[in-house]
Amino acid sequence: MIKEIDIYRTAQIYINQYGGMALLEAMKRIEKYSSIRNESGMLVWNRIADAIQWIQMPTNLIDKTCQ
Repeated sequence: MIKEIDIYRTAQIYINQYGGMALLEAMKRIEKYSSIRNESGMLVWNRIADAIQWIQMPTNLIDKTCQ
């Protein structure tokens, strides 16, 4: 099982590397793992895509109770 910190580190690397296209690039990875029927790879990249969305979410949309 991949630790949450590693998911967020990978998400941040993707954001640094791809900027506003980071989520799209992560989704390409999900598609890649889907095409080879690698479910665990898909699950990891889904978690990374979720982390990218969370990191890139405008602060005014984040529920203050989640912080």
